[in-house]
Formats: sequence, C-alpha cells, structure tokens
Amino acid sequence: MMKTVILATTLMVATVPCHAKTEAQGESFDVLGSVMETNVKEINAANIMTSNKEEAIRYREKVIAGWWEFMQVNSKAKPGEYCAATFLRAKLAKRAKGEREDGFSDGMAVTLFGPGGNYRGALLGFSPLGKDHAFPKLKNRQPVKVTLKQGDVAPVTLNAIYMEVSPTAPPLIVFAVPSIEALMGGMEDTWRFEVVYEGKSIADIEWHDGLKARDELKQCLAGKSFDDKRHLRF
Repeated sequence: MMKTVILATTLMVATVPCHAKTEAQGESFDVLGSVMETNVKEINAANIMTSNKEEAIRYREKVIAGWWEFMQVNSKAKPGEYCAATFLRAKLAKRAKGEREDGFSDGMAVTLFGPGGNYRGALLGFSPLGKDHAFPKLKNRQPVKVTLKQGDVAPVTLNAIYMEVSPTAPPLIVFAVPSIEALMGGMEDTWRFEVVYEGKSIADIEWHDGLKARDELKQCLAGKSFDDKRHLRF
C-alpha cells in the first residue's frame, strides 16, 4: 500500500536540503511543461470536435478511462535519469441542455518522477488538465500545506511545493519522497488520490494498471527503453 509513501514524504519534506529541492523543481521539469501543454491541447481539441463524432466519442472514452504516458522529463537526460510515469484521466460530464454529446471535466494528471542530476530523491506530482481547475494561484516554488488522501489510508496534512513550469502549462503540486524505490514499492494496481487545499478538493484521480507503470519505470531506471511504445518523445 502507499502508506509507506506518506511516512516517507513527511520525512523528506522535513529533511531534504533546499538546494536539492530547487534543482528537482527546475531541471527535472524543463520538458514537463510541454507534456502537460500537449495533453491540455488534446483535451481542449476533443471538447470542440463536432465535425467527427466517432473520433470525439473515442477520445472521450479514452480520457474517461484514463491512460499512462512514460517519458524522461529532461531533454538532456542520461539513461536511467529523470524517468517519469504520468496517468491522465477526466470524469464524465453529462450533457447540458442544448449540448449534443456528453463531455468530460475535472481532467487531472498524477506523475511519479525518478532521480536526476544531483537530486537523488523522487517526486509525486499532481496537475490539472485544463484551464477550469481548483488549484490555487500561488507564487512559483512556494511551499503549500495540503491534505493528501490515498486509498483507504487515513488523510495526512503535508508540506508540498506549488510550481509553474511555464507560462502556459498548468500548475503542479509536488511532494518530495526519499527515493523512487520507496515510491514504486508502495504502488498498487488501482489507487486513488485526493489533494485538499484549505478544505477544498483540488485534485481527485484514480489510476489503474499501476503495476504495469511500475515495471515501465524500472525499465527506464535501468537505462533501458520503455516497453510501452506510446510514451511521449521530444
């Protein structure tokens, strides 16, 4: 279960050197902005696809079902560094009066980041997929206190970091974890996360195929290519 991750996150936020945090928040995300922007554009495009009904239906089904993307989130990453797995998902939104088709809302991404450069820890991050989201507007790299709920584990209030990786990309809330092994060791095949800020839910997402994603991360961390050929390339 992810209970070990909660305990590890608490320890990491309290003890990690500030310079390590800064590097993880900078170099690690030089490509992540493009990742998020790409998926936001896809979702926005899918929202307005009225000329191709079948394609719109297929995409809506995909984003509601959710899927994984695998990548190295640094354009200069060496083999085994900056490995990441992102699960993207949205919720079904029933058509409003006057709309022709059902849509989707509350698009969210949860990402597991491995070590890179001088930063040897790991990160667990959440980001909205779209402009209509509940994330607060804070200063870039500002510490923020949020409550993290995971599966059937008791909620825990933790310090996280608010980030903006580019002017047009959605914001990120990231939690530091001591190691990618600790993060992967707690992965379940199906798992739900919720992030609450000032009493308001700002992120709510459940993944599936978590064990497959863990295996993909292990491949990347070993310096090998991802087995899943759908991962994003830059």
